Amino acid sequence: MSKIGKYDIVEELGRGGMGVVYKAHDSLMERDVAIKVMSDLMLAVPEIRSRFFREARTAGKLSHENITVVYDVGEDEGRPYIVMEYLTGSDLAALIERNEPIPFLQKLDYAIQICRGLSYSHANEIVHRDIKPQNIRIVGSGKVKIMDFGIARSLTSTMTTTGAVIGTPYYMSPEQIQGRHVDKRSDIFSFGVLFYELLTGKKPFTGDVPTAVMFKIVYDEPERIDDARIDHRNGLREVVGKLLAKDPDNRYQDLAEAADTLENIVADLRVEERKKMEQFRMRLGKLIGESRALLRGNKFRKARDLVEQAARLDPASTEIARLRNEITAAEEREAKRVFIEERLSNARRQIESKQMDRAFSLLQDVLKVEPEHPEAVRLSREVADAIAFAKTGDIRYAATMKPGDTTPLLSGPPVPEASKVAPVAPPTVLAREEFPQPPPPKPEIAKPPSGRPAHVRSDTVVPRRGRTRYIVAGGLALVILGAVLYRTLVYVPSAAQGYVALNVIPWGEVAKIVSETGREIPLSGKMWTPCRLTLPEGSYYIHVTNPMFARPLIDTVTVRGNQVQRVTKKFGGFDDEAVMSKYQ
Repeated sequence: MSKIGKYDIVEELGRGGMGVVYKAHDSLMERDVAIKVMSDLMLAVPEIRSRFFREARTAGKLSHENITVVYDVGEDEGRPYIVMEYLTGSDLAALIERNEPIPFLQKLDYAIQICRGLSYSHANEIVHRDIKPQNIRIVGSGKVKIMDFGIARSLTSTMTTTGAVIGTPYYMSPEQIQGRHVDKRSDIFSFGVLFYELLTGKKPFTGDVPTAVMFKIVYDEPERIDDARIDHRNGLREVVGKLLAKDPDNRYQDLAEAADTLENIVADLRVEERKKMEQFRMRLGKLIGESRALLRGNKFRKARDLVEQAARLDPASTEIARLRNEITAAEEREAKRVFIEERLSNARRQIESKQMDRAFSLLQDVLKVEPEHPEAVRLSREVADAIAFAKTGDIRYAATMKPGDTTPLLSGPPVPEASKVAPVAPPTVLAREEFPQPPPPKPEIAKPPSGRPAHVRSDTVVPRRGRTRYIVAGGLALVILGAVLYRTLVYVPSAAQGYVALNVIPWGEVAKIVSETGREIPLSGKMWTPCRLTLPEGSYYIHVTNPMFARPLIDTVTVRGNQVQRVTKKFGGFDDEAVMSKYQ
């Protein structure tokens, strides 16, 4: 089927006992429409055709913002059809079935709009007779549209000629089920069932079979609504009870009255909600303020605890997200500051102890984290000069080195030719006496006084030189013999060593190193990452701690001879690319 009347069919939207629903296009008016075509089953009901056209034309006269507009009625190949406003969005039944988190006040607003639309319909003497969530469409930003006006009366008449009940049993009124006279108060009861389900997510009358449901509608009271927001203080429970009264005379006689009552309840609830919101904002602001004060005092853990409390109250707050990032950045800055201060302090102690190689390594750790740190740059250059002077007597070599280039110094640069080495002054940072000095010149042997016999000089000087040569030669022979015996009988070659480049960002302290056999490797002192570890070949468990971590971070590494094993860990919120690229 490509056309129905003058309308071009776009797609089929659904099928039911009443017929088929299509989406079509009205080329003349340039708009999409919905067309419902009556099924053969409905056509079999006596007088259904004439009633369909009569009531559809009546519904077409309704003009209300909460009622679906009927544009046209017609007949195509003997099948009556009705052309209506095409609606997007979702029907209320789908929202309830999916358990959509509809705000409580929004539910009341939906109910008020349905009441207004039905009240307008009743004022125009049109009874819907099939009010249920499937016939309520939510479009746009919460606009309600009541659907199936005009055909609902024809398709769901209370009784057929054989006395059978036609309709949706859950939402029928007692008088519909009993076959009594039906008027607008039947719609009011059906709306009460819908409203109950909208508030609670479940139907007030249920059963295993339709007859059980109908029996409860006629004789049983609905289950009490267990919701703290629905109580006698705001009158909402009384509204639901009055809508679901068994006797039509005890219900609201006009849904406009119910709409007015609901609007008053909403107004009261909004006042109460504003008070709660103000209290909420005050509590949230207090938590954020206290957290910022703790952050300024470098009490990061307590500040973060308060921020997390605030985040639980308002997870979507951008201010809380910014504050959380500020705390993380402050923690990283503090960890960096502590790392630098610890390294610098240790380096100063190593300088005082004349352990220049260790001092230089510590200073390079600082420069990897902060390449422009003034004190680290100055001390690094002075220590490099001192190392170079101690090994070569020339500090010019150190002046050409880059920060972090320790290998040439530690292994020793090539010694310049004596003729090319210019005399240099000792480094200014350390006293000259701290380094090996050339031996003092040997004193000249005093000449014997005149008149002293020549044989005295020969007896006292010449024989002594000969004895010295023998003693030195004998000593060297003993040393060589001892070295050979040690190498042959005692010496055990040390295991091959490898290296571990440990980058853990933010910085952590190396708490302990345990071999795969369970032996703990002693540490020379406190070590902070990033660092370089020298270990014998084997497998190890390296434990790293940091106040930011709930428990130690344990890395498993395998060390191979003369190879560098790199261990890198990144943590969220820390931009570590610059540090890691310099270290790796």
